[in-house]
This record gives sequence, structure tokens and C-alpha cells, in this order.
Amino acid sequence: MTERNQSVSVKQLRDVVALGKKYSKTAFPNPTRDGCPNFSTLRAMAYRDQRLSLGDLPVSHVVSCSPCFQEYARLRRMSVLTRGIQVTTASLVVLAVLFASVRFVWNYTRARGEPSISHEHRSKPQPSVATQQAPPRIAPLALTVNLASFSPTRGDQAKDSAKKIHLPPKLLRLSLLLPVGMEPGEYALRLKDSVGTVLKDTHAPGRLSDGITSVEVDLDLTATSRGSFILMIRPPGLSWRTFPVLVEGGA
Repeated sequence: MTERNQSVSVKQLRDVVALGKKYSKTAFPNPTRDGCPNFSTLRAMAYRDQRLSLGDLPVSHVVSCSPCFQEYARLRRMSVLTRGIQVTTASLVVLAVLFASVRFVWNYTRARGEPSISHEHRSKPQPSVATQQAPPRIAPLALTVNLASFSPTRGDQAKDSAKKIHLPPKLLRLSLLLPVGMEPGEYALRLKDSVGTVLKDTHAPGRLSDGITSVEVDLDLTATSRGSFILMIRPPGLSWRTFPVLVEGGA
């Protein structure tokens, strides 16, 4: 017989092992469990406990006792599954740490590199188009208007009054000193033109200082045509009060 004929293939070995396992599962019934090792010994054997020597393992009994063999096979499957979960978890932890380290190094390198890039950009002359900037925003003109000296009217329509609030056609920040009796709180403010078009509709808090309640509001009258307007103010819980406004003068 040649050496090639004497060799055994991997498939043949697997078939022999599978046949042995199948045979051991049912060929040795032991209903009274005579001489069977306890559960902890079978579990230690299945989990490959390093504290047990080869002489401590009941190998010969397990392969000749079908109940013990089936219990051992079940514990062995659990051991392999647990080991797989542990390996997978450890791998995920390692990957997470590696990812966090790479991300940290990347952010650190990028942060250190940004100043030099910014400096490089600042040192280079920019094209004339790129250097053009938007014109600076004009600060609003602060005006204080004492409404206590005006005669307000109630309702949505203002009556003719000899005295009016004169305002320039500019971006304004009005500080309105309200008539006596107006309490602090949330005020509604509205500006209408002569035909009733609402140009400004907002709310502002009324603040009390030295016995006088004041309200601050921004009005942009730069694109407003000159003429008569109506400033409407509604105190908290009360009806509207109107004050005549005249926009005049140069921009």
C-alpha cells in the first residue's frame, strides 16, 4: 500500500469525529447516572478551565455516558458562543479606541495648522474685488420724545392736532416718554402713513424710571416719503392711543 493510500483526508477525519459524537449521544444510556461527575466538573471541562489537569478530566466517562456527553456538548457550545461574544466585544472596544485616537490626532493637527494658513492668507495681497467690504451699518440716531406734552386721542383714527411729533427721515432709536398714568408692562406700537398702511408693528417693554414710564423703539424712516403719519401706542390691557407724526427735513 502506497503512502498516498495510507493518508487520511480532512473530510474523512470530520466524518469519523461526527460519527463518534453521534454514537456517544445515544449509545451509552445511563438513566441512574452511575459514576457521573457533577455539573461544575463538566462545566470546567467544557470551558477549558486551566486549573484542571488532564488527569482531573473525566474524559473516559463522558465518551461512554450519553447523558454526560450531551450535557458536555451543550456546555461546550455555550462556551464557544460566550468566547465569540467576548472576542467581538473586545474587538469593538479596540476599534472605538483606535477611532477616537485617530479623530483626536486629526483634530489636533488641524487646529495647529489653522493659524499658519490664516497667517498665510493675511500676508498675501487680495484682489481688489475681494477687498471690497459692505459699507458699515449706520448707527441709529437717538431721539427722546416726551409724549406727556402731546394730546393723545383714543381709537384707531387720529384727530387733527396743532402739535405733532417731528421726526427726520433717518434710522432712529426713539425713547418715548409716556404720559403720566401709563404703567410699566408690554406695549404695542404701530406706525401708519396717511392712507392707513402699517409701516411698523412691534412690541416693546415699558420701563419705569424716576416716576416716568418709557418705551424704546427703532424706526427706519430713510426710505419714507415726507408727510404725516400716526404713531399708535396701546398700554397693557387698554385701548390704542394715537399721536400725530410729521416726517420732514433732509436725509
